[in-house]
Amino acid sequence: MTFREAVIEAWMGLGMSRETAELRAKVSDAFVPDAAAHAHCLVKPGLEQQFIAELKMIFRQLEANAEAVRAAVRTKMEKCSKMN
Repeated sequence: MTFREAVIEAWMGLGMSRETAELRAKVSDAFVPDAAAHAHCLVKPGLEQQFIAELKMIFRQLEANAEAVRAAVRTKMEKCSKMN
């Protein structure tokens, strides 16, 4: 299982449709290009479910602090737009 598939599985485990989870993964690649390079890395065999559980915990924390996440994304977008 790749990192990208684990992320998709985690979002699905939180009730998101597969289509939406895949779209979210593509959007993440666009906003965090450094992370896109790691999307196809393999999760250590045997640790997939533990990794997915930890991702779900992180996603829940991000949802609980949605405004802080939006502010960070806005800041990143502003920096990127100034560079272009």
